Amino acid sequence: MKQLTIVLMLLVSILPNLCAQSVSKADKAFEIPSNIIINRRFYVNLDKGNQLKIELTDITDLERIANIDSLLKIFVNDLMPFKDSLADPLTSKRIDYVTDIRGRKKIRIEQFQPKGDNYVLSNGELSSLKISQDTINIIGILSNPPKPSQKISLTHPRYYHLVFYLNNFNELSEYMHGVLAQKIATIQNNVNTKWPLILGGSSHYLQKDKTISADRPNGFTPGETGDFLEGTISVNVQNYKNYFVPSFSLGARLTLSNRDRTFKWEPGIFWEPHFLFAKDSLGKMHTYRNDFLTLTYGQGGITDHDSRKPFAFSTVFSVGYLINRNGNYFDKNTFRLGIGKLQLLKTTIEPSVYFNNFLKGITPGIRISQLF
Repeated sequence: MKQLTIVLMLLVSILPNLCAQSVSKADKAFEIPSNIIINRRFYVNLDKGNQLKIELTDITDLERIANIDSLLKIFVNDLMPFKDSLADPLTSKRIDYVTDIRGRKKIRIEQFQPKGDNYVLSNGELSSLKISQDTINIIGILSNPPKPSQKISLTHPRYYHLVFYLNNFNELSEYMHGVLAQKIATIQNNVNTKWPLILGGSSHYLQKDKTISADRPNGFTPGETGDFLEGTISVNVQNYKNYFVPSFSLGARLTLSNRDRTFKWEPGIFWEPHFLFAKDSLGKMHTYRNDFLTLTYGQGGITDHDSRKPFAFSTVFSVGYLINRNGNYFDKNTFRLGIGKLQLLKTTIEPSVYFNNFLKGITPGIRISQLF
């Protein structure tokens, strides 16, 4: 009996995990693979509260979906066998339509019953009301993509992703007569023009056509190309011998990533004035500033294909050299070597070693920095 109980307990613990894994695999079959990077994203506001979201691997891929009417006609024809099962006017529907690299089409249809009964009363007549929009999710691969404008993978296929949010999925036919093709042409011709900030929000709209918007100017997604130069500033505290030494760092760091945005390299250069406070022979307090020029280097994995996020794993070190000496606290030709770094949000902890004249006068220390 005890053995049977143990077996049942194991089954109870394992089955939910198996179910969760199967659901996850089903979802992945109707999503863009996780190793594919979406570089551009646009939103097109249509009439009656409907909307289209366009996601692309590269901005040049707009050329291949300029014939969007033809793409949608193929989609509508492929959906005809399911017409009767989609007849309920009150359910909210999600239709996933994915064309894989072998040209096979996968279709998933989900319908959701409304929570509770919803009605509208008009001129004394009561009728049922649908309150949730339908979602049409279309994913395809570009078989002959144009030359990319950004540094993207040379081996991975190029994807387009169209997401329609419609009051009723049948309204898709209303936008298959040149309306969407014109919107795509407007994006193509004006993507590099002005994208003012939407008042009261964080998104931007295309000045040429205010119905077109993006999370960032030019439709860039947060990761962009993965390569960028940024200025940084931090305040630091460290110990040197028996002194408590505050400092700050001002400089620039260059981030370079591979095409698949899985690995990055980060060299940097910083000016770092250190401040020591001590009394002179007359007992008067003085501030002594000693400046270091510091070179940093880090390399490691990228989190979520976004090179602006912290390393997923890394090797980091820094070398500083005393370029301005004030007082007799630091020896001439002093170096500071930092090896490794622990980062907690925007706070870093770095073990360091001070030495001079080729590893003489070695002094260990701990350096804590707050980034801004």
